[in-house]
Amino acid sequence: MLHKQLFLTLSLSALLLAGCSTTHYISITPQVEVENSGLTNSRVIDVSTSTKLTSTVGSIKTGINEYADIYTTNDIKVSVKESVLNGLRKLGFTPDQGVMPAADLKIEITKMSYTTKVETLKTVATLDFEIKATLTAKGQTYKANYGSQKIEEYGTMPYQEDVQDDMNGLASQTVNRLLSDPNITALLKE
Repeated sequence: MLHKQLFLTLSLSALLLAGCSTTHYISITPQVEVENSGLTNSRVIDVSTSTKLTSTVGSIKTGINEYADIYTTNDIKVSVKESVLNGLRKLGFTPDQGVMPAADLKIEITKMSYTTKVETLKTVATLDFEIKATLTAKGQTYKANYGSQKIEEYGTMPYQEDVQDDMNGLASQTVNRLLSDPNITALLKE
Protein backbone atom coordinates (compact mmCIF):
# COMPACT_ATOMS: atom_id res chain seq x y z
CA MET A 1 0.00 0.00 0.00
CA LEU A 2 2.87 2.36 0.84
CA HIS A 3 4.43 1.69 -2.57
CA LYS A 4 1.17 2.60 -4.33
CA GLN A 5 0.97 5.94 -2.50
CA LEU A 6 4.62 6.68 -3.19
CA PHE A 7 4.20 5.78 -6.86
CA LEU A 8 1.08 7.96 -7.15
CA THR A 9 2.82 10.90 -5.44
CA LEU A 10 5.87 10.59 -7.69
CA SER A 11 3.68 10.29 -10.80
CA LEU A 12 1.73 13.42 -9.91
CA SER A 13 4.94 15.31 -9.17
CA ALA A 14 6.40 14.30 -12.52
CA LEU A 15 3.27 15.51 -14.30
CA LEU A 16 3.43 18.86 -12.54
CA LEU A 17 7.11 19.27 -13.34
CA ALA A 18 6.53 18.35 -16.98
CA GLY A 19 4.18 21.31 -17.34
CA CYS A 20 0.80 21.58 -18.90
CA SER A 21 0.02 21.76 -22.58
CA THR A 22 -3.19 23.18 -23.99
CA THR A 23 -4.61 24.91 -27.03
CA HIS A 24 -6.23 28.35 -27.21
CA TYR A 25 -8.84 28.82 -29.95
CA ILE A 26 -9.63 32.48 -30.60
CA SER A 27 -11.93 34.40 -32.92
CA ILE A 28 -10.60 37.60 -34.51
CA THR A 29 -13.37 40.17 -35.02
CA PRO A 30 -12.05 43.76 -35.18
CA GLN A 31 -14.39 46.42 -33.78
CA VAL A 32 -14.48 49.83 -35.45
CA GLU A 33 -14.50 53.00 -33.40
CA VAL A 34 -15.16 55.79 -35.86
CA GLU A 35 -17.88 58.43 -35.82
CA ASN A 36 -20.21 59.42 -38.61
CA SER A 37 -18.41 62.16 -40.49
CA GLY A 38 -21.15 62.64 -43.09
CA LEU A 39 -18.84 61.46 -45.85
CA THR A 40 -20.41 60.44 -49.17
CA ASN A 41 -19.11 58.58 -52.18
CA SER A 42 -20.08 58.84 -55.85
CA ARG A 43 -18.42 55.55 -56.84
CA VAL A 44 -19.05 52.04 -55.58
CA ILE A 45 -16.37 51.04 -53.05
CA ASP A 46 -15.13 47.51 -53.65
CA VAL A 47 -13.36 46.10 -50.58
CA SER A 48 -11.40 42.85 -50.89
CA THR A 49 -9.16 41.10 -48.38
CA SER A 50 -6.44 38.49 -48.71
CA THR A 51 -3.80 36.82 -46.60
CA LYS A 52 -1.12 34.17 -46.82
CA LEU A 53 -1.42 33.51 -43.09
CA THR A 54 -2.73 30.24 -41.74
CA SER A 55 -4.98 29.72 -38.72
CA THR A 56 -1.87 29.44 -36.53
CA VAL A 57 -1.36 32.64 -34.53
CA GLY A 58 1.55 31.49 -32.34
CA SER A 59 2.23 29.84 -29.03
CA ILE A 60 2.79 30.61 -25.38
CA LYS A 61 5.52 29.08 -23.23
CA THR A 62 5.68 30.23 -19.63
CA GLY A 63 8.51 30.14 -17.12
CA ILE A 64 6.78 27.35 -15.20
CA ASN A 65 6.71 25.08 -18.25
CA GLU A 66 3.13 25.69 -19.36
CA TYR A 67 2.57 25.61 -23.10
CA ALA A 68 -0.31 26.56 -25.42
CA ASP A 69 -0.70 26.76 -29.18
CA ILE A 70 -2.96 29.57 -30.45
CA TYR A 71 -5.26 29.15 -33.48
CA THR A 72 -8.02 31.27 -35.02
CA THR A 73 -11.44 29.71 -35.37
CA ASN A 74 -12.78 32.12 -37.98
CA ASP A 75 -11.72 33.41 -41.39
CA ILE A 76 -9.83 36.64 -40.67
CA LYS A 77 -10.24 37.76 -44.29
CA VAL A 78 -14.02 37.83 -43.83
CA SER A 79 -13.95 39.47 -40.38
CA VAL A 80 -11.50 42.23 -41.46
CA LYS A 81 -13.54 42.92 -44.61
CA GLU A 82 -16.78 43.15 -42.59
CA SER A 83 -15.10 45.47 -40.07
CA VAL A 84 -13.82 47.79 -42.81
CA LEU A 85 -17.22 47.86 -44.55
CA ASN A 86 -18.94 48.61 -41.22
CA GLY A 87 -16.43 51.38 -40.57
CA LEU A 88 -16.97 52.91 -44.00
CA ARG A 89 -20.74 52.90 -43.39
CA LYS A 90 -20.23 54.54 -39.97
CA LEU A 91 -18.20 57.27 -41.67
CA GLY A 92 -21.20 57.93 -43.93
CA PHE A 93 -20.14 56.07 -47.07
CA THR A 94 -22.48 53.70 -48.93
CA PRO A 95 -19.98 51.17 -50.36
CA ASP A 96 -22.51 49.25 -52.44
CA GLN A 97 -24.00 52.32 -54.14
CA GLY A 98 -22.55 54.60 -56.79
CA VAL A 99 -21.28 54.64 -60.32
CA MET A 100 -18.70 52.38 -61.89
CA PRO A 101 -15.78 51.89 -62.15
CA ALA A 102 -15.54 51.21 -58.44
CA ALA A 103 -12.98 52.56 -56.03
CA ASP A 104 -10.88 49.45 -55.32
CA LEU A 105 -9.65 48.95 -51.75
CA LYS A 106 -7.46 45.87 -51.43
CA ILE A 107 -6.41 44.84 -47.91
CA GLU A 108 -3.80 42.19 -47.20
CA ILE A 109 -3.45 40.86 -43.65
CA THR A 110 0.33 40.48 -43.46
CA LYS A 111 0.99 39.66 -39.82
CA MET A 112 -0.93 38.19 -36.91
CA SER A 113 1.35 36.73 -34.29
CA TYR A 114 1.68 35.95 -30.59
CA THR A 115 5.22 35.06 -29.52
CA THR A 116 6.73 34.62 -26.07
CA LYS A 117 10.10 34.48 -24.42
CA VAL A 118 10.85 33.49 -20.85
CA GLU A 119 12.90 35.75 -18.60
CA THR A 120 13.54 33.88 -15.32
CA LEU A 121 9.99 33.03 -14.20
CA LYS A 122 8.37 35.91 -16.09
CA THR A 123 6.93 35.43 -19.57
CA VAL A 124 7.12 38.33 -22.03
CA ALA A 125 4.62 38.12 -24.89
CA THR A 126 4.82 40.18 -28.07
CA LEU A 127 1.56 40.48 -30.02
CA ASP A 128 1.44 41.89 -33.58
CA PHE A 129 -1.27 42.61 -36.15
CA GLU A 130 -0.46 44.27 -39.49
CA ILE A 131 -2.30 45.00 -42.72
CA LYS A 132 -1.32 46.51 -46.06
CA ALA A 133 -3.86 48.57 -48.02
CA THR A 134 -3.87 49.55 -51.67
CA LEU A 135 -6.59 51.95 -52.77
CA THR A 136 -7.13 52.76 -56.44
CA ALA A 137 -9.61 55.60 -56.99
CA LYS A 138 -9.93 58.82 -59.00
CA GLY A 139 -7.08 57.70 -61.26
CA GLN A 140 -4.68 57.46 -58.31
CA THR A 141 -3.19 54.61 -56.29
CA TYR A 142 -2.43 54.98 -52.59
CA LYS A 143 -0.57 52.33 -50.60
CA ALA A 144 -0.09 52.22 -46.84
CA ASN A 145 0.84 49.81 -44.06
CA TYR A 146 -0.90 49.79 -40.69
CA GLY A 147 0.18 47.86 -37.64
CA SER A 148 -0.24 47.51 -33.91
CA GLN A 149 1.93 45.83 -31.30
CA LYS A 150 1.46 45.05 -27.64
CA ILE A 151 3.86 43.65 -25.03
CA GLU A 152 2.42 41.67 -22.13
CA GLU A 153 4.15 40.20 -19.07
CA TYR A 154 2.79 37.43 -16.88
CA GLY A 155 3.81 34.59 -14.60
CA THR A 156 1.30 31.88 -15.48
CA MET A 157 -0.66 30.90 -18.58
CA PRO A 158 -3.14 33.60 -19.63
CA TYR A 159 -6.74 32.55 -20.15
CA GLN A 160 -7.98 31.92 -23.68
CA GLU A 161 -10.43 34.84 -23.35
CA ASP A 162 -7.59 37.23 -22.41
CA VAL A 163 -5.52 36.15 -25.41
CA GLN A 164 -8.56 36.63 -27.66
CA ASP A 165 -9.31 40.08 -26.16
CA ASP A 166 -5.69 41.21 -26.61
CA MET A 167 -5.50 40.03 -30.24
CA ASN A 168 -8.89 41.61 -31.03
CA GLY A 169 -7.72 44.85 -29.46
CA LEU A 170 -4.73 44.92 -31.80
CA ALA A 171 -6.81 44.00 -34.86
CA SER A 172 -9.32 46.74 -33.96
CA GLN A 173 -6.58 49.38 -33.52
CA THR A 174 -5.12 48.44 -36.89
CA VAL A 175 -8.43 48.59 -38.79
CA ASN A 176 -9.25 51.91 -37.09
CA ARG A 177 -5.91 53.31 -38.26
CA LEU A 178 -6.86 52.48 -41.85
CA LEU A 179 -10.32 54.04 -41.46
CA SER A 180 -8.81 57.19 -39.86
CA ASP A 181 -6.26 57.71 -42.65
CA PRO A 182 -7.19 61.05 -44.29
CA ASN A 183 -5.68 59.88 -47.60
CA ILE A 184 -8.08 56.92 -47.72
CA THR A 185 -11.15 59.05 -46.98
CA ALA A 186 -10.05 61.77 -49.43
CA LEU A 187 -9.85 59.28 -52.30
CA LEU A 188 -13.17 57.65 -51.42
CA LYS A 189 -15.35 60.72 -50.93
CA GLU A 190 -17.09 62.63 -53.73
